[in-house]
This record gives sequence, C-alpha cells and structure tokens, in this order.
Amino acid sequence: MRIKISFIRDQVSSNSIPLHHQISIYRSLKDFITRLPDTKTFVNYSSLKGTSSVQNGYIRFLSSKITLVISSNNDEYANWIVNAIFEQPSIQIGKLNLIPKYHHVVPEPEYKTQMKYVCISPLLLIDPDRNPERAEEQIEPTSQEFSDILYDSLIERMELAGYSEEELTQFEVFEAIPDASYLAKIAEGNKKFARIYKNLEGKLVLGYLLPFSLHAHPKVHQFVWNAGIGVLTDYGYGMIDVVPEPSTLT
Repeated sequence: MRIKISFIRDQVSSNSIPLHHQISIYRSLKDFITRLPDTKTFVNYSSLKGTSSVQNGYIRFLSSKITLVISSNNDEYANWIVNAIFEQPSIQIGKLNLIPKYHHVVPEPEYKTQMKYVCISPLLLIDPDRNPERAEEQIEPTSQEFSDILYDSLIERMELAGYSEEELTQFEVFEAIPDASYLAKIAEGNKKFARIYKNLEGKLVLGYLLPFSLHAHPKVHQFVWNAGIGVLTDYGYGMIDVVPEPSTLT
C-alpha cells in the first residue's frame, strides 16, 4: 500500500531543507517507521515534494503545501504509520515544521512485465556497511552489472519478505534499462545523474536519480512499488513512481 500525505508548512518555521534529506525524514519519523510488526514487513518513503527552488544545496519551498509518500508491503502497517503521524499536531523534519492535513491511498498501477519508472528518492546500489570499498563507486547504469546488483538486493529482500523458493525462481528474468535519451540529455548539459548521499552513520554512498524501464515478473513490480528498490530502502531510499504511458487519443 502506498499513501500520500499532504502537510501545510508552518509559516513561522524555516521553508528550506537540505537537498539530500532522506535521513532527516527518517530521524523525524523513526518512532513510527521502526516499529515493524515482523521481519517480513518493509517500509519506504519519498523525498519531500512541493513547489520549490534549489539554492546552494538546499530546497527552498515556495508553496505552503508539502507532500510525502509512505509505502509498505504490509497494508495494516502502512495505515498504522499514517494514523500515528496524524495523531501528532505537527512533525518537524530538519527545520521544517509540518502540520498533517489530509492523506489518500495512491491507486496501485496495473502490474505488467515491462514498466517505466522514475526515482522520487535516490536509488542506492551499494550498502556502505556491507561493501564500503565500492559504496562511492559509480556503476554505469547501462551495464549488466548495474542490473545484476539491483536484482541481487531485490531477491534478498523478497526472500526475507516470505516469498517461497519456487516463487523466487520465477523472478529470474530481470533487467533494468535506463532511459537512453535522459542519459544523453544529462551528458549534453554536463549534469549529474548520480550524487553522494549518506547512511544513518554518515557513511558516504553513491545514489542515482534517473528514469528507467524494468523488465520483471509482475509480482516483482508489485513488491518494488510497495517496498522500494535498491538498498537502504527503510531509510527512504529507492522509492520509484510509474511513468504514465503516452495517451493514444488524438
């Protein structure tokens, strides 16, 4: 289940937050999102979204409305988190004081074998605690290695989530393909599709923000939608959203 929360920014507090703020969200919500009911439950969440501009590494919000998407592969737990948030008069994330106003369940997409996604929080490939020597290494998104690393971390999490060995065998067909036109556009503008982020202990890790297509079993897409993709997803990394298909209407 995926739930979108709309907050109103307290006009007295700051209207900016660091560009890289997933860990700030985690620290603010950890009392809610760390009370996992079992080892099979995962949680994921987006970056903060709102009308904004980026200045000197900070997001300055121009609108008073700010949104956050929270998801879990356990519907009951997702609802519990949101209800716990709405029991608070406000939530402070960084220097932002956010007042919860309303929320709604985001409809699930139709899960197909091939789906297009865009990252709405950074996607991390390497856990700096488990593989520190490669944590800051940029892995070419068009390489087979990029896809293989994503697959390995995903299958590990799906096994923990309780998928049977027979089901996991059905998920062997997997390929992540970055959007070639996006990568070309980034290269032409001398911009970056990967930046350095931090884990909870401040260790550095490279993260990616790029659209990509994923060829996988529909159950894999469902898990990715609810639980994120990549590593450190419980800290808000690796949330994706579906790219709408072009309309066929003329």
